[in-house]
Amino acid sequence: MLRTIAAGGSAAGGVRVILDDVEVTETEARTRAAVALLVDTSFSMALDGRWVPMKRTALALHHLLRSRFRGDELQVIGFGRVAKVMDIEELIGLDSQWEKGTNLHHALLLANRFFRKHPDAQPVLLIVTDGEPTSHLEADGEVWFDYPPHPLTIARTVQELDASRRLGAQTTFFRLGDDPGLARFVDSMARRADGRAVAADVDDLGAAVVGSYLGSRARTSRRDAFGGGGDRGLWAL
Repeated sequence: MLRTIAAGGSAAGGVRVILDDVEVTETEARTRAAVALLVDTSFSMALDGRWVPMKRTALALHHLLRSRFRGDELQVIGFGRVAKVMDIEELIGLDSQWEKGTNLHHALLLANRFFRKHPDAQPVLLIVTDGEPTSHLEADGEVWFDYPPHPLTIARTVQELDASRRLGAQTTFFRLGDDPGLARFVDSMARRADGRAVAADVDDLGAAVVGSYLGSRARTSRRDAFGGGGDRGLWAL
């Protein structure tokens, strides 16, 4: 169980994270993970009340890795009109801005660069979004924006998702909201990546993301224990 407690008026909503109910039993040396958390920072996330839960989610995952899984690497990537690698303090202090664009293409590109820097680690890709991609990067670095989503934007996004799959990423999409177009997009992307699509409630988003990370690590450990990496033990969740 993951709990968050309000602690007074910070930019993140004044949040402290308690993870004392997350239990992991380790038997031997474990496989390392490279975890890319992609969080939608488009204005709709703030407009629809998802801004603070998104920050809480990132903070919870960061706290878990830094306190209990220090061998794993975490990169947080925010994506609005463009994507940006952020440290946790920068994300927590980030104010919502009115700008058009949900650039999942750019976010996936940055995530794949991160995975390639850690070739000895299991890639874990976690994507939190409330909208279909409406922008992408052109070859010259310029941003292309169009709404509704342009076929070229979708194609560029799919291209980077395919690259993530080739790198062996275990992928989970967390869909916020009930938009049918987003649901179709997320479901199709998850199937293409051999991943999972989760329709997440904002109140349970942190627990869902943390649980997905732990599940990915458990699947990797089971594979290594029984499929060739026999020097690595099981995790019991």
